[in-house]
Order: sequence, then structure tokens, then C-alpha cells
Amino acid sequence: MTPRLFLVAPDTLPEVTLLACATSAAQTADCASILLPKSARRETVEALQALNLAVLLHDAEPSDVLALKADGLLLSSLEHFAEARKSLTDESLGFLAGVSRHAAMEASELGADVMCFTQTKQYAGEPIVGWWQDVTEVPAFAFDPVTDAALKPQNPDFIRPSDEMWANATTAAKVVTDLMAKWSA
Repeated sequence: MTPRLFLVAPDTLPEVTLLACATSAAQTADCASILLPKSARRETVEALQALNLAVLLHDAEPSDVLALKADGLLLSSLEHFAEARKSLTDESLGFLAGVSRHAAMEASELGADVMCFTQTKQYAGEPIVGWWQDVTEVPAFAFDPVTDAALKPQNPDFIRPSDEMWANATTAAKVVTDLMAKWSA
């Protein structure tokens, strides 16, 4: 199965560049979602949603997600996860588990809808994304940028293109086209 793309916008990217690159990527490949910094503006969220991208805010307050009418929230800590789940009943709630199986399982028990793993920092090459795919139905996101098909045997649901894609719209199209071609080979 070919994974869908998960875009992660840099915090300091000018809005015009972000929108141009996201538009180009979404028109070129199967992009499912985009992660924005908590400083995102409502107009940006709307423009990205018009591209059929699910917009997630990174480490924001649940009230920010609701105010911006974003599609969800990705948290990097379990500290307020249960509270966020109570506040975000209709929105997606994800967790960045890093390489921790324990944290991933705990977030899953608290109602996580998606799980992100930092697969390039695994212990001794442990296939943590593959392990997750074997033990649960909660979708797995390969959070680190993927530049080749080395992660393919782990069967992630979503992969992240290289951050080079945020240079300009032409580069965004090339990066996602090259990644999907390598993945399909």
C-alpha cells in the first residue's frame, strides 16, 4: 500500500511560501494532512483545508484548535493529553511518541487518533513503525522526513516529505514526485 503524505510546515515560513508549496504538493501527490505551528492564522487554516488537507496544530491549546476550526492537534507530551481528548471530541488528536513504545501505548489508551514516530532515531534500527502497525489499528505517521523507500517494509500509513519541499512551489512538486517514485519502485 502506498502511504499518504503528511506535510510539516516550518515555524518561520512566510505564509505565501507555505501556501504555494502546500498547493503544489497537494496538486502533485496524495497529501492527507499538514502540521502547522500554534501561531497559525484562521485564513491559512481555511486555505489549506480548501486543498483537502486536514490541518493539525502542533502543541497548541485545544481552545486554539477550536478557535481556528483546525481539524486536530498533535501533542508532544502526555501531560495534558487526557484533558485535550475531553475538549476535542470531534477533532483528531495525535501524539508524537518518538521512539517510546510505552508512551505510544499510553496515548492510544487515552484516545489518540494518530501516532507519530521518529523512525530515524530508533534504537539499533528497531522497526518501531512496523511494530505499531502490527499491534494496533491507530494510523502510524513517520514523523521524520523520508527521502527514500527504506521505511517501506514497515508499511507506514503516512510519510513526511523532505523539508526541502518548502523552498518554493516547483521544488515542492519535485520533492513529492521523487519521493513517491522511489516509494513505488
